[in-house]
Amino acid sequence: MATNKKRKNLNVLITCVIIASFLLMSGCVDSEEEATTTNELTVGISTDVNNWYLSQFPDGDGRFVWSQVYETLVRLDTDLNIEPGLAESWETPDNGTTWIFHLRENVYFHDGTPLNADAVVFSYSEDSYVKKMGALRALKSVEAVDDTTVKFVMAKQMSLPFYLTHVAWPIMSPSCVDAEGNFISPIGTGPFKFEDQVTDQEIILVRNDDYWGEKYVLDSVIFKVIPEATTRVMALETGEIDMAIKLPEYDVSRLEEEDDIEVYRTLTTFTDFLQFNCNNGVFEDKEVRKAVAYTIDTEEMVDTVLEGIGMAAQGRAFTPTMMYSNPDLELYEPDVEKAKEILADDGWSDSDNDGILDKDGKPLTVTLIVGKGVWASRHTAMAEAIQGSLNEIGMDVDIQVLESAAITSLENDGDFDMLLRTGYFVWGPYPRHFFVHQSTSPYSHYNNSEYDVLANAADSTVDEDKQQELYYQLQEMVLEELPAFYLVHEEKIVAANSYVKGYEITAEDPWLNLNGVYIENEQ
Repeated sequence: MATNKKRKNLNVLITCVIIASFLLMSGCVDSEEEATTTNELTVGISTDVNNWYLSQFPDGDGRFVWSQVYETLVRLDTDLNIEPGLAESWETPDNGTTWIFHLRENVYFHDGTPLNADAVVFSYSEDSYVKKMGALRALKSVEAVDDTTVKFVMAKQMSLPFYLTHVAWPIMSPSCVDAEGNFISPIGTGPFKFEDQVTDQEIILVRNDDYWGEKYVLDSVIFKVIPEATTRVMALETGEIDMAIKLPEYDVSRLEEEDDIEVYRTLTTFTDFLQFNCNNGVFEDKEVRKAVAYTIDTEEMVDTVLEGIGMAAQGRAFTPTMMYSNPDLELYEPDVEKAKEILADDGWSDSDNDGILDKDGKPLTVTLIVGKGVWASRHTAMAEAIQGSLNEIGMDVDIQVLESAAITSLENDGDFDMLLRTGYFVWGPYPRHFFVHQSTSPYSHYNNSEYDVLANAADSTVDEDKQQELYYQLQEMVLEELPAFYLVHEEKIVAANSYVKGYEITAEDPWLNLNGVYIENEQ
């Protein structure tokens, strides 16, 4: 009996030792796992970053990545109000011709070099995108007054701080190029640093622990390139990615019903518009442009084609989120009979009863160009709806979906009738978009000296009351003259798995606000 008891006690002791060891090992494993767990966010985007240097803004969704690495002198808050960025303050001594910017002190680029006035001068050199593409063609010079003071001299008065919010022209370190001026690597001041890139697959950014502003929670962000929107949605639902941007409208309502998915929506600064070739072809005639405006039902387009995502523009150029957006404009209401009457009064008739109007022996046949890329699926569906609507008034529409290079060629030759576009100079609240229709703009297909004078005057004053008056006049003029017909004010859509916390959507595009975002431990 004693022997059995001793053996029993020994067995109990051995069992206790094994259990204790197992618990201790489990605790160690858990502790090790806890120690090595990182707050890493994977975001699905449609396109890679095809350029990191200041000479060119990247295409498509690559811009959302770029804006995590690079920063601007002036920023926008979540309500699109300007606020200090890399410049902590600024002033104009002469009502907008000269601007003095005072840089934050103790700000460092990702390679440890200091932010200074020379870096700002470098970023606005003749090679910079902002100088080459013409948005700041009035910029005469940028001068380093001292280490933390920069002077911008303009050819005219203008509200420069609003321009400098655009991430297309950020501040880069001069050390991002070698002695011969060849680009080496992306070096900015942003909350994340460039770590690695596998072309057309992924970009890896890591947190900048020396960031001058509020430290971000995320340790790293992986931007995964998934060109097809439906594939991005599937990747989100399976957990392959944590967050996705640029989702198709037809998936939004379904995703909103899913318990494990959060969908974030807000009206953005972008508007889809139908740009007419007013210099050549049938749309030289304003009456034909008006017939189009009275035919297209933009409310129906939002409700049916876009699944209720967005806001019908009805010809209005600016979303309500923009500065000086006139709330009292008389917008276009769809009226097919009125459109037919306009065309009849203009001499169009169906002389051969084929359903297509003609005039002077020429049929009312037009081309509608849609670009491939980020907006292709959305714009193709919109173009087909436009095609169907215009067929009702006897206009035959040929839709062509083309690469950007082919579109540029057609534009340069004036060989098109309509272009379906979105955005253009609407990165923030300031109404620079009117530049698109000025005769000096590379994107313009409209020539009106009265419009040019008015647009230039609106952009050449810092008097807000005067600016509002002028921009109100421009909005009315666009509705009357129709260099373009504005279709839909876009909604920005971001979706994330429910374990992604702290995200706050903003109207600014292209901008993905990751400040305060974190991954909840229990996924």
